[in-house]
Amino acid sequence: MDKVSNVATTLKIVDAALTGQDGRWSIAMEGGVITEVAPQIEAEAQLTLNAKGRLVMPGLVDGHLHLDKALLLAQHPAQTGTFQEALTETGNLKRGFTVEDIQCRAREVIEREISFGTTLMRSHVEVDPMLQLTAMEALVPLKQEYAWGLTLQLAVFAQEGITNQPGTVDLLQRAMTLGGDVIGSAPYVDPEPEQNIRIIFDLAQEFDCDVDFHLDFLDDDAPLLLPTVVAETLKRGWQGRVCLGHMTKLAGLPPPALQEMAVMLCDAGISILALPATDLYMMGRKDTHNVRRGVAPIHTLMNYGVTVGVATNNIQNLFTPFGDGDVLKICTLLAQTLQLGTAKSHIQCLEMATTAAAKAIGVQNYGVAPGNIADLVLINAKSASETISMVPIERTVIKGGKIVAETHAQSIRFSPELTQQLTHHKAPGAS
Repeated sequence: MDKVSNVATTLKIVDAALTGQDGRWSIAMEGGVITEVAPQIEAEAQLTLNAKGRLVMPGLVDGHLHLDKALLLAQHPAQTGTFQEALTETGNLKRGFTVEDIQCRAREVIEREISFGTTLMRSHVEVDPMLQLTAMEALVPLKQEYAWGLTLQLAVFAQEGITNQPGTVDLLQRAMTLGGDVIGSAPYVDPEPEQNIRIIFDLAQEFDCDVDFHLDFLDDDAPLLLPTVVAETLKRGWQGRVCLGHMTKLAGLPPPALQEMAVMLCDAGISILALPATDLYMMGRKDTHNVRRGVAPIHTLMNYGVTVGVATNNIQNLFTPFGDGDVLKICTLLAQTLQLGTAKSHIQCLEMATTAAAKAIGVQNYGVAPGNIADLVLINAKSASETISMVPIERTVIKGGKIVAETHAQSIRFSPELTQQLTHHKAPGAS
């Protein structure tokens, strides 16, 4: 993807629609920061974009992604489609991972996401005795390489367990020193999940970093691990620094129990990211009827005050054989799954993919407001509902107050007369 060159230090958008706001708005940016949001801004700028009534929203946030495992489906299509197959066969594929291979696949995803409007991303990076530090060595350089288009956080991640994988703690420590921003694991694959959780919190304290767990995933009868994470969060004073991905088991709780969990999450300042593309694909496989959706009810959690968001998770691999990295498409999937049909709920969906998702991964100064970072996307839609329902192709992406990507669509419709001409006069090379 060609970077859009823009040397302007000041940028202004005029005649824009904003979610949840009536009328048309102007947005002024300077030095990578939004300086003013008002119906009209008189100050001149080096570059002015006329939104012509289209929607301007914060840059999209993909807060839970696996760049090192993306785009593996061509190498190994699913045979059974089960979680165990995905876990086992991806583990086998990891034996052949190289720095060059990971970077090639990661670059394709990152560049595509920048074009879609993603300006903030958190990728989990697998570290284990088999893969060693290969994924970290591949992805750390990409943080700077793509800083012009998005901010990339790297979450050092123990996918295969810790207590059952001798040497993993040392590898996690080394990975953090290489450039890890966050530490995490998938405790449910560890034979001692509670100890796994405690080890991760020990490492978080050692490196003074945030925590990001894959938690309470799948639809088995194993007890919730959420209470253990809440207890450790409060014990360590890590409120506001813990994010949990998946949490599909919350979808099976009756309302009183879900409310109890929501209170616990709020008290501990723990955020939740739903990953509907993967969760819908993997959940309820043993259900013969009344198949469970298996997506964390983040709309209900949001109404209780929990910080929630939505993300892509996996893109075209055995865990999720779909997707292209467009977070807006995930918003549409979420709205369909959780039956979110009102204009208010559509605004909430976009918040889950922008400001709320940013907060979930520790970024506070995000959103269309003075003083926030100037990460924005101009969408060819007039409202949140139109954005959710149509997922428009045409977008202009702004990172740090500079235009970094534009996507345009061209549609050609042929009149009956022209169609007849084309039928009788074939183009050169047509058969």
